Amino acid sequence: MGGCGVRAPYDQSHTPMTAFGMAAVAWLVGLAIYQQDGFYSRPGLLLVTAAIAVCGGTIFFRRQTFAERARPRLMIIGLTGALLVQVLLLTAVPVPPLAKLAIGLVGAMALLQVLDLKRWRLRIFALTLAAFVVVASAVFLAVASHPQIDVFMFQQVSANGLLHGANPYAIRFPNLYRASTPVYGPGVVDAATNTLTFGLPYPPLSLLLVLPAYVLAGDCRFADVVAIALAAGLVAAVRPGRWNGLVAASFLLTPEVFYLVEGSWTEALMALTFSFVMFSALRWKAALPWALGLFFATKQTSVLAVPLVWILLDGPDRLRQYAVLMTKAALLALALTGPFFLWNPSAFWRSVVVYQFIQPQRLDALSHLVWMHYRLPGYDIVRWTPFALLVPATAFALWRTERSPAGFAAALTLVNLVFVAFNKQAFCNYYYFVIATALWAAAADDSPPAPAPIRNVA
Repeated sequence: MGGCGVRAPYDQSHTPMTAFGMAAVAWLVGLAIYQQDGFYSRPGLLLVTAAIAVCGGTIFFRRQTFAERARPRLMIIGLTGALLVQVLLLTAVPVPPLAKLAIGLVGAMALLQVLDLKRWRLRIFALTLAAFVVVASAVFLAVASHPQIDVFMFQQVSANGLLHGANPYAIRFPNLYRASTPVYGPGVVDAATNTLTFGLPYPPLSLLLVLPAYVLAGDCRFADVVAIALAAGLVAAVRPGRWNGLVAASFLLTPEVFYLVEGSWTEALMALTFSFVMFSALRWKAALPWALGLFFATKQTSVLAVPLVWILLDGPDRLRQYAVLMTKAALLALALTGPFFLWNPSAFWRSVVVYQFIQPQRLDALSHLVWMHYRLPGYDIVRWTPFALLVPATAFALWRTERSPAGFAAALTLVNLVFVAFNKQAFCNYYYFVIATALWAAAADDSPPAPAPIRNVA
């Protein structure tokens, strides 16, 4: 990759407690969504609460003396043990015996990252990624070739419609659920036709990213599988070494990864574009504005990262750097989104913005809001809780997080985790993105001796 302003790879010989703390956050969240596939459960909510505490504590204490004395070898052992647990949980997925064997093989290949593989590390991980793509694709086709879930329908129908010249935001989808199922808010279902009154509820980039998979294979979920593999590959490649190899494997084999792919949730795509941001921040700063533009255009909740981008910048002219960086990112996001908005502004606004706010509170969500709902009935303030908590969470992250890519990922982990854990919609897919940001914070920690500096953003 010479000639692109990319840093030379190096092995990580020292891993501080901050990196281990963020890896622990990802593991706790993974166990939480494993309890009931991301639906409400008391053990799951306790694990989410523990993850918030560990994340906040890791950010607050970051570079204290006790953290600097932590032994990297113990951390490697701990992360290896956590990965082994994840592999065992994945092999418990209800699939045919041959598929279980294949999952176990992928897990065994991933666990090889604990060894001193030298120049073979990335090659072996590339084989692991290829095996994962094959196995994950076979699993979702075997378990749910045509799942009855609206997210899958939204993407399949929208991709087909776009190929035939139809506006995906003006399309009317059939309602897959019974009237007694509290999935949609008021005015969302047309009772006369049993169709939904909104179009694709995601920004257009998410549709464009899955379009090749639909064209080539007829199923947009192949794009999700590839996105997960690419994101894990970027984690492993950004700083090749034992620690990052294990972190990347942990992301690849998150306990609910097959369930996420099966449901076609778009957080796999969001994890990929966020990975582009982190890789650019660490290895190719010239591409950072455009990577941020892709990230902001992927899904609505990416807006939570806007104030936190400040953490990526340093030096006396941070305000100018921030203005330049965000302007370039906004221009790319607008270029990707604008044509679809102009196609039918009212349909786009209702589908992408209004629909998100009229969604009902789900009492099966893995959220503290469910607990609050039963103890504070009738209090309208409950539904505004996640937005109220965004202010102190963001302020705390900006105050205590170090200015670095790892700090940016850790800050976004805390803000997203708090926002989701107190939201009316809090399920497996939302927490999956938290796992991605937490593991990037663990992988991006800049404690090892840094090689030559890279060019500035501006």
